[in-house]
Amino acid sequence: MLKYFITAVIVIITITPLSARTIRGIFVQAPNGAPESVFLYSPSKTTEVLLPQRNLSKEVELPKGDLTLALLPKPLPEGAEVPEEAQVITIPASWKRCVIILIPSATNNTFPAVARIIDTSNSNFPKGETLVYNLSNTLFMGKFGGEKLSLRPTKSGRLKAPLDDIGTYDVAIDCILPDTRERKAVCRSRWVHNPNARQLLFVTPSLGKKIPRVWGVLDHRE
Repeated sequence: MLKYFITAVIVIITITPLSARTIRGIFVQAPNGAPESVFLYSPSKTTEVLLPQRNLSKEVELPKGDLTLALLPKPLPEGAEVPEEAQVITIPASWKRCVIILIPSATNNTFPAVARIIDTSNSNFPKGETLVYNLSNTLFMGKFGGEKLSLRPTKSGRLKAPLDDIGTYDVAIDCILPDTRERKAVCRSRWVHNPNARQLLFVTPSLGKKIPRVWGVLDHRE
């Protein structure tokens, strides 16, 4: 009887996360003193999401249904109202998993960032694909295997999987400087393709340099 009970408990623990609706977070180039987490407020529940700067946070479960959430740097005191200027995001009921990306912004009074929410459900963002965010002031131009992508500053774009299976592929990334219009090389390399993960790629300013840097994180969720 005890053996059966333990087995049943293990099965429940394994299955529950697979049906959960989750969110992960990241704060790209967070300024000094920036909040280390964001509180997603709704009248029924407040969800805290940690905000690492170079990786995705752990998964946090979200309530079911269509969600309209205010972004706050700390929990809302009991009886207090959400500030009118608070940034709001919406998450449709159809989204099974998502990622919230925080990008620094000095103009937001309640939270020092602009939020970008991405539907990372398999139907919208399949494993093996890459989403690129150009947060630099340069024109991004990249070739990833046979896939090409050009992005103006503050824009984002999607790349299909360069390979069907695990393997390496050529990567050539350039930028066009805004002042001189010179084309500069950013990266010449061979990257390893992981068909079991989604990739978020960020093009960010490099302190003291005109040429930006490119870095990324992987999302392995089912």
